[in-house]
Amino acid sequence: MIASEKEDIVEPSPVLPSAPAANGGAGRPPRAARSSTRWWFIAFVVAVVVIIALGAALWRQQQLIDAVGRESAKRYSQLEAQARDAQTRSRQSLSVAQDAADKLAALDARLVESQSQQAALEQLYQELSRGEDEWALIEVEQALSMAAQQLQLAGNVPNAIAALEVADARLARADRPQFAAVRRTIARDMQRLAALPALDVTGTANKLDQLIASVDGLPMLASVEPRRPASNTAPADAEAAAPAAPADAGWWARTVAWTVPWRDALLRDTNQLIRIQRIDQPGVLLVSPEQAALLRENLKLRLTSARMALLARQDGPWRADLGAVAEGFNRYFDPEARQTVRAQALLKQVSSVDLNVQAPDIGESLKAARAVLPRNAPTEPAR
Repeated sequence: MIASEKEDIVEPSPVLPSAPAANGGAGRPPRAARSSTRWWFIAFVVAVVVIIALGAALWRQQQLIDAVGRESAKRYSQLEAQARDAQTRSRQSLSVAQDAADKLAALDARLVESQSQQAALEQLYQELSRGEDEWALIEVEQALSMAAQQLQLAGNVPNAIAALEVADARLARADRPQFAAVRRTIARDMQRLAALPALDVTGTANKLDQLIASVDGLPMLASVEPRRPASNTAPADAEAAAPAAPADAGWWARTVAWTVPWRDALLRDTNQLIRIQRIDQPGVLLVSPEQAALLRENLKLRLTSARMALLARQDGPWRADLGAVAEGFNRYFDPEARQTVRAQALLKQVSSVDLNVQAPDIGESLKAARAVLPRNAPTEPAR
């Protein structure tokens, strides 16, 4: 349009018929002006395209920076949540430990009370000179009371069985017909306690200690260290197993046979450069060393809390802590590493322990023992 406007301006200029050379010179400037205008227009379009491309690149870079900022804020919030969870678990562990200490204190108080009652009863027996049968029944009642306390406060089945055996042995030494019903009741209670699954508290606690000690050595999925071969003698075995060329073979066959070990070694080294593994949650690869240290400490606190729950016979916290540890092992650590496999096997053994064992009530034995006491017996000792 600019060129056409200029042509409209140039057309009214007068043309002299007597000067043909001047007419030819006056037609050249408009073509030069049109060419210059065309190049300026092309340059303007190119500049606009470049500006738009630079603006799009800057906008894309800003979007990437914003995405990285949002991801960093999300990771930071997750780290804070894990730290708060660790603090909460530590407080719960302290609460469980305090509960266990309170129960132990109550058991000690009961034991001191029982000892004082036994001392008072012994003094009363000496003063009244009771018969042998009454002595036997009172001792049996004390043994049964101790067994009931062991079951109710500590859940200690072996000690309760030992107390019942002491009571049965005392009745067997007395050898009285009226004690037969009491012995049958005690025998039934002993069978019911013996049928309960045995709980190895010491062995389970030792396994938990081993797990706590092995947490720091478990390789994480975010680690970039290559896996080591199962045996350092594998390359030598491969070279020894390489087929040797026959003596009468040509120089080409001998050359190929000579390069086989070098080719296998090069392939092994190349395979160690690239590690291909399926990971269901790619976010675990972004765990930083600081987050890994916090994760390990959190797992240790969980295992310590499980140990406290084991000593306190609390099946709910026991299952929750072991489940959280198992989830951490499966999610953040290399499942194919030997250390992780051993830790998971040990954790599986520990998780098979059932703390939710309902101890039977031995109140029938206490009732049977008190039923055969003579009517002139003193006040029954407190349970």
